[in-house]
Amino acid sequence: MKVKSYMITVYAVLVKNDKRKLEELPEAYIVPVAEYLAAQDESTSQPTA
Repeated sequence: MKVKSYMITVYAVLVKNDKRKLEELPEAYIVPVAEYLAAQDESTSQPTA
């Protein structure tokens, strides 16, 4: 299965809003979506000085 970049964002939104579980995504999308969510979490949790 070819991974489409726009679907990574779509699946990430669904996972973040508890509409889908990461483990239930198509296998090809699990790692890219997890990486996307981790990057989003890192960018929002940076302390501001």
